[in-house]
Amino acid sequence: MIALIKFNEQILMKKEEANELQLLPVTSSYNKYGTKDGKIERLGWNSKYYDECEYDKETDEYFYIEKEERKTISNSYLYNKIQDIDTYVEVQQENQLVDLNSFALKCKYPYSIIKCVKSEEPTMNNISMILAEIEDKTKNLLNLSENMKSSFNEKVNVHMGGGLITTYNELLLKEDVCTDELQQELNKGWRILGVCVQPDQRRPDYILGRYNSDLDVTGCNYAKR
Repeated sequence: MIALIKFNEQILMKKEEANELQLLPVTSSYNKYGTKDGKIERLGWNSKYYDECEYDKETDEYFYIEKEERKTISNSYLYNKIQDIDTYVEVQQENQLVDLNSFALKCKYPYSIIKCVKSEEPTMNNISMILAEIEDKTKNLLNLSENMKSSFNEKVNVHMGGGLITTYNELLLKEDVCTDELQQELNKGWRILGVCVQPDQRRPDYILGRYNSDLDVTGCNYAKR
C-alpha cells in the first residue's frame, strides 16, 4: 500500500536509515543541529553550542562575545555538538511517499498518514510480507495439529476430552447405538466425550456427558439411571 505521510516534527537521522526507509532529504544547506537530553534538535537562530560559549563560575552563567560585547545565554538555548554530523541527513517533514507495508514496521518516528492508495501490482516487499504471513499461518496449523495429537489416545483409538470435560457432572454410556437415538440424547443436552469403535459390533459405543444443575450426588455411590 502506497501512502503519503507527514512527520510530526523535523527529523535528522542517519543516512543509512533514511536510505532504508527511502525518504527524501531536505534540499536546503542548513545543517546546524545539536543534542539535548539525548534528543537531536534543529538549532534556532539564537541557539549556541556549549563549546561556542564560556562559563562564568561566579555568576553561574554561560556567555559569548559578539562584537566585543559580552552576552549571556540561557541553558535552554545551549546544545551539544554532534561530532559525526556528516553521517546524518535531514529528511523532508512533508510529502514523503512510502510503501506503508514495510515503512510502518521499520519507522520509529511519529508520523501522520495524509492519503493511502492500494497498489495494483504487488511489490517485492508485499510479496515478502505475504510469504512471512503464510509461514506464520503454517506454523500455527502445525502447532494445532500437534495439540490435536496430544488429545488422542492411540492405544485405544479414542479422542480425549479437553478442558470442557471438567464442567460435566453426569455421564451416560450408549452401547451399539444408532445415529437417530444418539441425536435424541444430544437434543437432551448430552455431549459426546468418547467414541469407542468395537470390532465385534456394527455401531460404536458412545460415552456422553452433560452438566446437570439439579443433580444431587450427596450419598450416591452410583450414577442415577
